[in-house]
Amino acid sequence: MTAQPAVHLERGGISARVLPDEGGVLLDLLVHGRPVLATTPWAATVEPAARPAGDEPTWVGRWRGGWQLCFPTAGQPNPAAAVPEGFHGAASQAPWLEVARAADSVALGWADRDGLSAERVWRLTDDGAAVATRVHNAGPEVRVLVIAEHLIIGGDVLAGPLELEVPDGTLLRPLDYAGLPEGALRAWPGDPTDRWTSVDAATPARVTGLAAVQPQRTGARGAHVAVTVEWQGAALPHALLWEELGVSTEPPWNGQVVALGIEPTSTPHGAGTALDAELVRLPPGGSVEWGAALGVRWASGTTTDHSPSTEAP
Repeated sequence: MTAQPAVHLERGGISARVLPDEGGVLLDLLVHGRPVLATTPWAATVEPAARPAGDEPTWVGRWRGGWQLCFPTAGQPNPAAAVPEGFHGAASQAPWLEVARAADSVALGWADRDGLSAERVWRLTDDGAAVATRVHNAGPEVRVLVIAEHLIIGGDVLAGPLELEVPDGTLLRPLDYAGLPEGALRAWPGDPTDRWTSVDAATPARVTGLAAVQPQRTGARGAHVAVTVEWQGAALPHALLWEELGVSTEPPWNGQVVALGIEPTSTPHGAGTALDAELVRLPPGGSVEWGAALGVRWASGTTTDHSPSTEAP
């Protein structure tokens, strides 16, 4: 397949860059000139992958940052899966075909050899970006899926302390750093000494599941910014919360990755299809749709206008 160039989108004070050849990732998002998505220190050295990553270190080494779809699974591949899986799903770093484009939107498509396909449309909004996705199973067998919007916030959003805002009734599912369940559900925010509501220099590297998030909305607020993540669709009743504020010192993190993941998911864990808990089972001929959006509003007096990025990935 011929290499596809980066897609540059613009709308008012919002600009973005999408890489079709790398999972259709929304790599850069500037809101009034300020970056809002995480970027890895090794982003400039990444090359598009020829095949799905078989393990987490390989996937992370190919990860520039940004917001991509983990699909048809998320987390570790299940060796017993009927269709072979890669870490975070074969589609997450595979080429997607650009099928349509406008100044502020781009439509992409992906399909595997077993009849599973996905259509994904990125569009810029007044305060960020949104994506709409439709998945269809044209194959002869039920497909067992995990869906995760790998939405990783960084840049100027994490320039100061934040307080997380989670809807009433949300449950916290304790997970280990690999995303595997390790405790009973509890009401958010759990033990006050864990400080799940705070994101600052004292926050450890960790991940947790947010179960039954209704309404489907999570946000964060600081003196400099207000962030909202919203999503729609019965396929995504939960979210994962990942916090990595330059704490992990082992390679490749090296204490240099600053990221906040607010990730709408089909399952409140990162165990993939190996854990039979709230998996999506898509029958032959079946389809499923969902949408997600990230909105960022800077506090008055903190906006700086810059030209949109035009550098090659």
